[in-house]
Amino acid sequence: MANMQGFTYPFPTKDLAYQELTYDYCYNKIKEEDKQRIVEEAWKKGEETAKEIFAKFNGSYDFRKICTESGLHLNDKDTDYVVGNQRYFSDYVSGTNQINLYLKSIEKWAEENQLSMDDAINLILSHEYFHFMEMNVIGQLSKSYEVPMLVIGKFKLGKTGIHALSEIGAHGFAHQYYLLATQ
Repeated sequence: MANMQGFTYPFPTKDLAYQELTYDYCYNKIKEEDKQRIVEEAWKKGEETAKEIFAKFNGSYDFRKICTESGLHLNDKDTDYVVGNQRYFSDYVSGTNQINLYLKSIEKWAEENQLSMDDAINLILSHEYFHFMEMNVIGQLSKSYEVPMLVIGKFKLGKTGIHALSEIGAHGFAHQYYLLATQ
């Protein structure tokens, strides 16, 4: 992750959001002329949402409290959740208003980034809170740009969204909220 003027921030910065887009399995289906625009729009939506939530909760940076007051249930799981070679720190369970926190995974991540466990959990919860907002308030960013699921010659079948846009928005939210809370 990137160093930013005076602090280490373990989420991607806006510059790295473009790289995040390249990881999406539909990346090659996105029109070249649209790539920069959709990244900018997703990041901006994250920033705007952060400003709204920051104001709504009077500048609080306690995401356990923000989540609870928003009707989310937090499940602390004493697990290092690894699938294949991918470690997961948390997930928002759509439709249930629950966030699972994988504490052993978070502990490893916190150590790697020289963060306290509380700071690491707070950053991760801010990211997941954005996904909660997507599903319940602002709409899914992954559906803001769609590409064909399958192309056979001239025929285009189905449509799918770009999952990376949701992640880019969540990173923008977490990044902006952190900046607002620490200024």
